[in-house]
Amino acid sequence: MYRVKTHAGLKEASNEKSIVAGYASIFNNIDSDNEMIIPGAFAKSLNERGPQSSTPRIKHLWQHSTWEPIGLPVTMEERDKGLYFESKFGSDTFSQDKLKQHVDGLITEFSIGFQVVKSEDVLDDSGNRQYRKLVELKLWEISSVTWGANSLTHITDIKTATKKDRFEQLEKRQEKLIRALRDVKYSDESKEQFEIEYRQIHELIKSLLNEPSQDTQKETQPIEEMEKAISIFSKINL
Repeated sequence: MYRVKTHAGLKEASNEKSIVAGYASIFNNIDSDNEMIIPGAFAKSLNERGPQSSTPRIKHLWQHSTWEPIGLPVTMEERDKGLYFESKFGSDTFSQDKLKQHVDGLITEFSIGFQVVKSEDVLDDSGNRQYRKLVELKLWEISSVTWGANSLTHITDIKTATKKDRFEQLEKRQEKLIRALRDVKYSDESKEQFEIEYRQIHELIKSLLNEPSQDTQKETQPIEEMEKAISIFSKINL
């Protein structure tokens, strides 16, 4: 069964070199699927189909779409932290458009498409499964993925953060989108996507402003300042 896992792991992006580097997967971390990828899980796959193999097969895709390849991994190896990669982006307009999104910080997350070859259940003293250890994976591709509405909603649900913290995360993302919308180098298609996300964030900020504070003494930014900021954003001509 083909599966995906997402991780925020952008390390470097260069317009001049058309290279994007980062970590596509992190080792020894129990994720939201209650699974842990361990060192060595990609070893056989990289040896048989990685960029240094005799038959390279692993691609760099956009949003896991096999119809939208944007680059080829030129380096891919297991490091202490996880699966490190460097991808050379294509010279076509679409790939270069996506490269710029990495450089501008609009895209910072990567995801892997894989099949589980071998796994082990880690049990507690009562014999119940604590988590699943992924021992060997067949890697098909890595993908650059964007923030979707679900990820944005997750920010508004972080209980350990103050309303100010959550607002600032959304505000920073919105500021990046505004700069991108005014950048003539982006394609019309990308700008349409930016505008959709901008509108989503706008609605999330409004819902955040209406959310009652659990502890008003912990809030370090008055609600009036947030309302003023969102009023300014709403008047921007996109």
